[in-house]
Amino acid sequence: MGMLRGEFRYTLDEKGRVVLPPPFRRELGPTVIVTRGFDHCIWVYSKKGWAGVERVLRGLPLRERDFQRFLFAAARDVEVDRQGRITLPETLREYAAIDREVVVTGMGTRLEIWSEARWKEVVTRIQRQAVEIAEKIDVSL
Repeated sequence: MGMLRGEFRYTLDEKGRVVLPPPFRRELGPTVIVTRGFDHCIWVYSKKGWAGVERVLRGLPLRERDFQRFLFAAARDVEVDRQGRITLPETLREYAAIDREVVVTGMGTRLEIWSEARWKEVVTRIQRQAVEIAEKIDVSL
C-alpha cells in the first residue's frame, strides 16, 4: 500500500457522505473500515490496513480490553460509491462533532476525518509543540 498523505477540505452532504480524496481511492479500495480515532476524529482504513490493526488488537492482553472496545465497537465496513464518497455513520459523526465542514488528512496507513473546527485546534496545538517534538525524536529536517 502506498503512503496516504495530504490535507483535503470537503463539505458533508445532507446524507452524511464525504468525498474520499481522489489520490487515495485506489489505495483504499471499494470498501473501507471506519472507526473512532484518537482526539475525536474518525479513522478510515483499507480492508488490508484494518486486518493489520485487528491482528494487533487481538494479540493484546486482556487488561487492554477497553482499548479493543474503543476501536472494535465503533468499526463499520462502508462502501465507496461511484462518486468516491462514503457515508459516515451518525454515531461516528457525533463522536467527532462533524456537522458539515470536514478535513480529510492522510496519515500514512490511514485517513483521518476531522470537523474543521477541531482540526484547526489540533493544528494550533501541534504548531506550538512542533519544535519540541522534533528535538525529542532527533529529527533533522
